[in-house]
Amino acid sequence: MWIKSDNARRWIYGIAAALVPLLTAIGVLTAEHGGLWLSLVAAILGTGAPVLAGVNTPRGRHAAE
Repeated sequence: MWIKSDNARRWIYGIAAALVPLLTAIGVLTAEHGGLWLSLVAAILGTGAPVLAGVNTPRGRHAAE
């Protein structure tokens, strides 16, 4: 995994997830290519199961309770 920070990976993936549909809507990417680009970003960032776990686990002061 190239980027060690969870927050940085989450931020980059969030940008890509917002940018790809926009580029698809204005005709820069096809829907097929958009899906491929998102898959590539996910593979590079090592997301997938870690993202699912990160979204579904508590954070902050309630994490230890």
